[in-house]
Amino acid sequence: MKLKLVLLAAAAALAVPAIAIAQEAAAPSDTIKAVVEKGVTMEIAGNVGDIEYKTDGTFSGFDGQFGGTYKTNGNKLCITVEAFGIVDQCQEYPDGKKSGDSFELTSDMGPMKITIR
Repeated sequence: MKLKLVLLAAAAALAVPAIAIAQEAAAPSDTIKAVVEKGVTMEIAGNVGDIEYKTDGTFSGFDGQFGGTYKTNGNKLCITVEAFGIVDQCQEYPDGKKSGDSFELTSDMGPMKITIR
């Protein structure tokens, strides 16, 4: 149960701050390209798991315990996880990151460490 709550919080954390998706999305930044192509390892609230992004616009994470769809818009990754009531919510990613780089994003649960695989 604790892991489900953490996964829900992690999915919600990806959505902070919520940003509307523009009608015409900008080309993905280099960081977003690397995230989608390589996937990431996320560490939040003491839990660590991988998130994989597929070319069909879907993703899954933490050994398939949650998933949904994603869109890119410049330096933003926007997700929908209908099971958790998250619809088209976006998170800005820092520019200039590549495979092997780690960085922190802000979430409601505190810092979230992202490592591009």
